[in-house]
Amino acid sequence: MSSIIITTAIGLLAGMLGTGLGGIVTFFWRKPTNKSVSFLLGIAGGIMLAIVMVDLVPESIHHSSLAYAISGLLLGFILLSITSKFFRKYIKGEEYIHTGVLLGLGISMHNFPEGLAIGAGYIATAELGFGLAIVMAFHNFPEGLSMATPMNVGGWSPIRILIATLLPGIPMGIGAFCGSLIGYISPEFLSVTLGFAGGGMLYLTLFELIPSSYNFDYGLDATLGIIVGLGTGVVLTFLF
Repeated sequence: MSSIIITTAIGLLAGMLGTGLGGIVTFFWRKPTNKSVSFLLGIAGGIMLAIVMVDLVPESIHHSSLAYAISGLLLGFILLSITSKFFRKYIKGEEYIHTGVLLGLGISMHNFPEGLAIGAGYIATAELGFGLAIVMAFHNFPEGLSMATPMNVGGWSPIRILIATLLPGIPMGIGAFCGSLIGYISPEFLSVTLGFAGGGMLYLTLFELIPSSYNFDYGLDATLGIIVGLGTGVVLTFLF
């Protein structure tokens, strides 16, 4: 029982620390200019696109097959599309906050299967589970930053953003708890859940973040930001 509690705590800490670091960044910059907004949102969109295409989708395929990965991808894409329309009814006139909240939801979906991996890994050996937790904490930093960026542009205070970016880390703790109980996780299940998270994030990137970066007359800055974000996301993904 104590090992399950420890595993859950490690997963929770890894998830909240990883995304929370992205929120902490907002303490060091104030409300940016419109030109900076285009660039920053472009970076956030590029990072998220890299995470989906270089990390989530290939990992989903690796765990099972292309069919399971695509099924999860489509389900996630459709669900976030429906959720986005629902949210817009209640967050009118707050486009950037709407984007940030939905990104938090997408990150939460991603963190649950990662938590499952931590829990299952910890059952195998404590070193494996702890090592996975450290890697995923660093891996979640760019996701937290992508979520924090539109919230900062939308006028939220750094404290409020920090709290918001900590919350998507909770599903990783829940996943670690479930993983430590189950022990063996079906490869097909992991494939679908990772694809599901990737589909949700893909929708948010293509229909929320990247279009928002072009809301101002700084298309070149937005494009440059996307390129920088893609490069950064690829590098961070391979490093962590």
